Amino acid sequence: MRVTYIAAALMLGCATMAQAEEPRGELKQVNILGRDWLIWASHRVPGEHVARRQNVELLPSRAPSLLTVRQAMRAYRGATGCTANYDTMYRTDNGDYHSTLICPR
Repeated sequence: MRVTYIAAALMLGCATMAQAEEPRGELKQVNILGRDWLIWASHRVPGEHVARRQNVELLPSRAPSLLTVRQAMRAYRGATGCTANYDTMYRTDNGDYHSTLICPR
């Protein structure tokens, strides 16, 4: 009986697990310190943009690492010309950065 409860709890936990947001609409790719970033407008939260670092390359001779939050802020600037609002920026479990942007008029 106890095994049934544990199995049910595990299945419920897996069913409600958050899914990574898939890119939709206009997708921009920028290169920051030898790393490729994808930037797109969020379809879940209006006014928010998502930055995702592509980690497909594992090259030993690329530029030195920089904190990913700083790379994400540079990626936002390079892709949109706007600055990421640091007060609203957060990182999800899968490594995506979400932020609203501050654009010049």
